[in-house]
Amino acid sequence: MKRTFEIYSDCLDIIKRLQEIDKDYFVVYNLDRKVFELHNHAQVRDTFCLTLFDTLDERSIFLTKKTLSKKRDELFKEMEEKNERNLKTKCRHILNEAEARLYES
Repeated sequence: MKRTFEIYSDCLDIIKRLQEIDKDYFVVYNLDRKVFELHNHAQVRDTFCLTLFDTLDERSIFLTKKTLSKKRDELFKEMEEKNERNLKTKCRHILNEAEARLYES
């Protein structure tokens, strides 16, 4: 069974700032995973939105804004670009390694 409890306030007003983004947001602390989670009352079946961090801080605001459904196309584009860069880096590394082995023999 999932052991969580809702957090109503914090010293940095992170929860208040999250609720300024969406009034239906609420934050719970997951005792099993030792992390904060963002939830939304407006979601029908499961209120879970995303896992935040082990502390509530500015990163929580940044991550929440970054993952808003309104920004999903932008996020997918960013992910695709990052994947493309990673693939190029990996290919370059493989070619360099193969070239080094070729010259060793």
